[in-house]
Amino acid sequence: MLPAKRYTKVRQLRTMFRQSRLKPGLVFVGAATYLLTLICLQPIAAFGQPDSSRFERDIERLEANIFDPPPGPIVFYGSSSFRLWKSLEKDFSSYEVLNCGFGGACISDCVAFAARLILPLKPSAVVIYAGDNDLALGTPAEEAFNSFCQLFHILRDGSDKPFIAFVSVKACPARIRFLPNIQRYNDLVREFMSEQPRCDFIDLYSDLLGPDRKPNISLFQNDQIHLSSDGYQILRRDIAQFLRDEFSKRLATQ
Repeated sequence: MLPAKRYTKVRQLRTMFRQSRLKPGLVFVGAATYLLTLICLQPIAAFGQPDSSRFERDIERLEANIFDPPPGPIVFYGSSSFRLWKSLEKDFSSYEVLNCGFGGACISDCVAFAARLILPLKPSAVVIYAGDNDLALGTPAEEAFNSFCQLFHILRDGSDKPFIAFVSVKACPARIRFLPNIQRYNDLVREFMSEQPRCDFIDLYSDLLGPDRKPNISLFQNDQIHLSSDGYQILRRDIAQFLRDEFSKRLATQ
């Protein structure tokens, strides 16, 4: 909503154009000026990266649900591919896992809440799935990667230095036009992770492709964005392999 002063100005502009008797050509110019004025009066944030404060209620719910976390949990952090994973705790019952996914999140949103939501949990490992929504909004791969690096350093630069695993952004049919940007982003993260200690890159992207190297439609829901039950079977298999390789024993206190 526009501030009162700006709203008054817009009303004045509307009245001026409604009352004026302009020639057709001038009417077009006047209308264009009016629209440009409206655009200029909009908050700049409306045209940039979405404001992370829109997730405040989601974060508060997560904080309420994990007010008494287990020691050294494995935290799943990111967007709706984790949030919608209803069987996550059951699928990894041999480990203390916490699902901290929130739907619609960009990786910039994960950056915004990491220190508040994740660091207090003192996780032994953080599994990240984020960047999908950024790239679908047209964010360049390099910009999304810069946000990933910010998130990585927030998680690693504290007194506790968790193992970090990154699940590559999936190749989904509805966003096939973004595949070059997605591949570029995944490659940047893979290369970065290969140079860091106690990290793993989980290549979900490749595992969701069919024999033709295109996204396998059967692994997605009707919206062709979110994973189907078969898609989650693959995601569970890939992450289970990572956990077996790196955490052979239950992390929780026995």
